[in-house]
Formats: sequence, structure tokens, C-alpha cells
Amino acid sequence: MRLFLDTEFTDLVPGAKLISIALVDEDENFFYAELIDNYELKDCSAFVKSFVLPFLKGGKYRMSYFDCALKLGNWIDDRNVKCIIASDAPNWDIPHLNSLLRDCWPQNLEQKMIYPVRVSPEQELAMVEKHNYDIHCALDDALIMKKVTLGY
Repeated sequence: MRLFLDTEFTDLVPGAKLISIALVDEDENFFYAELIDNYELKDCSAFVKSFVLPFLKGGKYRMSYFDCALKLGNWIDDRNVKCIIASDAPNWDIPHLNSLLRDCWPQNLEQKMIYPVRVSPEQELAMVEKHNYDIHCALDDALIMKKVTLGY
């Protein structure tokens, strides 16, 4: 099963800190978390302050890095099938996933293979308009990848 991954982080530079992470499976079940102890506002670029932070969902999705790692690993394990990560930006997203799951990697998650995803700007815009999604929200971006890839 493909798990569509998206992350939001503090800046588009190496070493940026994770803000939020989403995985959406082929049945549209999802895991979404916003980290409360992994970054500070001063770490965020002007772009992130304007176009990422305002679209965080808050509430039940806010959690510590440690809780996120445990819950994410359990969520993947609960798929009960072999899983592969699907990503449109693996060079940015995979390091954050690897860091989170370093000590609790689910046995059913492929470690070395990535399913590449390509979403054109036109496809993204169509999904945003059709489903009222927010661009630069990890959950909405992962849902867009899933829908474009599977033709929904």
C-alpha cells in the first residue's frame, strides 16, 4: 500500500526543523501531526510564517516529537500490509520521516524504496478548488498527491 507523505518545515534549507507531517493511505485514512516542541517561531522563514503556520489545524493534532514518532509508527503498523512511501519531494520529506521513525521503524514499511509522485501546478490548483484544500498544509498536500495519483 502506498502511503502519501508530506511535511512542512521551518525553511527550505538543509537542517530545517519539522513543523508538521501527514501520511495518507490509498483508502484515504490519514495520520497528521503538528509538533509543539521541535521548533520556535524564530526558526521559521518569512514564507513559512505567512503560508504554512496559518494553515496548521491545531487541536488534537498538536503533539510532542516523541508522541508523534510513537503514534506514527503505530499508525503505519496498523495498516497490516506492506507499505511504501509515496512522495513528490523525497529529498525534503524522507529525512524527517527517517528521523521520527529511527527508533521505532514499522516492520511493514519499506525502508529503501520510494514511490515517486508528480503533481503538476494545474492538478494541484484543480484539487485545491474542488476540495477546498489549503496549499502548504501537509495533510491537504498528501491528500492531493493521493487523489492525483489514484485518479480521484
